[in-house]
Amino acid sequence: MERKPYKKMECDHGHCLEIFDDSRKIGADAWVVIMTATMKIPVEASLFASEPLSDSKFNDILNTLGSPIEYRYRLERNMIMDHEKDAVLENLVNTFLENTGRYVANPKFPEKLALKAYRDRVEKGKKK
Repeated sequence: MERKPYKKMECDHGHCLEIFDDSRKIGADAWVVIMTATMKIPVEASLFASEPLSDSKFNDILNTLGSPIEYRYRLERNMIMDHEKDAVLENLVNTFLENTGRYVANPKFPEKLALKAYRDRVEKGKKK
């Protein structure tokens, strides 16, 4: 079964932030309320506009990360009663958008996310 977004936001940088309700029932009248935000970002040369990369550096990033990369953020609350579930989910979504929404909507976010993921992967490889 395919998940349907609870909310979708087109960002100025051209990528779509999707927010999902991944809540699940844990008892007769209780829930774990889970909000998951995701954004798929294709790794393309045009992504690196503020610091143009050489072809070899871009190819190294692409080969290391693959494409697309995915931003994922999750908030959850446990033991929420049936009658509170929808309000708690809406509160989680609003809290995420207020605290993190501007950050992920920033035009430089996709580039910075890709470069950080690349650095982290390279550093992890050096530690082995």
